[in-house]
Parts: sequence; structure tokens; C-alpha cells
Amino acid sequence: MRPPVPTLPLALALALVGGAGGASPPASPVQPGQVWRLDGVTADGEQFQTVLRLGAQAPAGQPLTYRADRGALLYDPRVPSFVALDTADAGNGGLALACVTLGATRPPLSGVLISGTLPEVSARLKEAFAVASVARTPADLRAAARERRLGTCTLSRR
Repeated sequence: MRPPVPTLPLALALALVGGAGGASPPASPVQPGQVWRLDGVTADGEQFQTVLRLGAQAPAGQPLTYRADRGALLYDPRVPSFVALDTADAGNGGLALACVTLGATRPPLSGVLISGTLPEVSARLKEAFAVASVARTPADLRAAARERRLGTCTLSRR
């Protein structure tokens, strides 16, 4: 019979070195309770500014979906990507807004803006991700968005 493995010292050693990989995951740029601002210009030149106040509850799963007073903020650290959704006015005949950003994780983040009814915004999300994925510079992003009749946006933390 083999002696039992000393689990407490093993667990302490793993905790000290940050787990099996030796490195702890980077801190998330999004935390419950934060306030984020979305500034956008639609394809037609209409300007928007909206504020999303994130709820206090931490999300689970991937992508991380933070509920907000006016919609939601989704963050996927695997890509990395952000989608800021303002849907508060869409139920009353107003516009829904979605700001899609890829790559960067430090605000301010530049991205592609979709505006329209909820079904219109939902239908164009894949297109917005495609535009954001090919743009290498802010000028490329603006040109690609304009070509697809999408707007541009900036997402920042307040």
C-alpha cells in the first residue's frame, strides 16, 4: 500500500506559484459596478452618447455578460472583444445601439457601431465583427465601417 499524497502542502505550493501554469490570469478590464461610456456616430452621421452602469453581480460563463442599467456589456477575454449594448430605448420605438471592439483591452476602445431596431442590430452583429477584424488602423476602421453602412464608436470607462 502506497502512503497517501500530502494534499495540503501540494495545494499550498500550487497556490504560491499561481497554479499549474505558473502564471495567474490577467485581471479583467471589466468589473461589476463600473460605469462605461459609449460615444458613437452612425453611418448617417447622427451622434450618440450613452452611459452603461454595470450591475453589482459578477457574471459567469463565456463571454462574460455584465448586466447594465441600459442593456449589457459583453467581454470575451479569449478573443478579446467587447460588445456594449444599449437597448433601453428600443422597446419604445427608439434605437438600439451596439458597439463592437476587437483586440485591445485598455479603454478607450475604438469599434464599429450598429444602430437600429433590435432585430436590425442583431442581424448585423456578425458583419460588425467582420469589419472590426480586418481593420488595422482607426482610418481603416472608419473606411470599412462606412463601406458597409455601419458607424464608428468609442468605448471608455468613467
